[in-house]
Amino acid sequence: MQTVEYPISTYLPRDVVYFDGNSATLPQDYVLKEGNLRLFVPKNKIEDVANALKGSGFRDEKLEFYKGEKYSLSMRIYNIWQLHVRIYDDGFIDGHFEVSKDYLEHLQYYTIPSIYEVFDFYRTAYNKLHIFDNVAKNWIKEVRTHYLVTLEPPKSLTAWQPITAIVGALSAIGIIAYALSRLDKGED
Repeated sequence: MQTVEYPISTYLPRDVVYFDGNSATLPQDYVLKEGNLRLFVPKNKIEDVANALKGSGFRDEKLEFYKGEKYSLSMRIYNIWQLHVRIYDDGFIDGHFEVSKDYLEHLQYYTIPSIYEVFDFYRTAYNKLHIFDNVAKNWIKEVRTHYLVTLEPPKSLTAWQPITAIVGALSAIGIIAYALSRLDKGED
């Protein structure tokens, strides 16, 4: 087990003005729910955005829960965190910070959405920030204030690779032991 000391923080919209002229104070638990606030790029820019992310160090995510995305990309951030980005065929983008998939805690630990960091990585391919409030079904025109949200690390981390190596070795020993127990002279 590994002890971790470094949290990760991000800013998320709080007081917003929509393009229809209405304004709102978004509750913190609302902005923390992934999918409520979504980034958007035009469909003809999806490939450029994905390539910009890959050029910045993002890699295709193989082991993940599929949610209908066209691209699932992640990049290691700091020591134990990763930024996971999903890009959908319709141009919407969801991103969140999470514990790296190198640790068992990845499967059950909290995540926090990422908006500005994801945009910062792809803005060389598309330099317009579009944020859609997916529940209100409204585009955000202006963000007046933000929440500073911090995700504290788990108290300890368990790397899964040593565990799978041990399980694999024990399985191999069991198979060999079984095979050896079946040795016989070869008579009919």
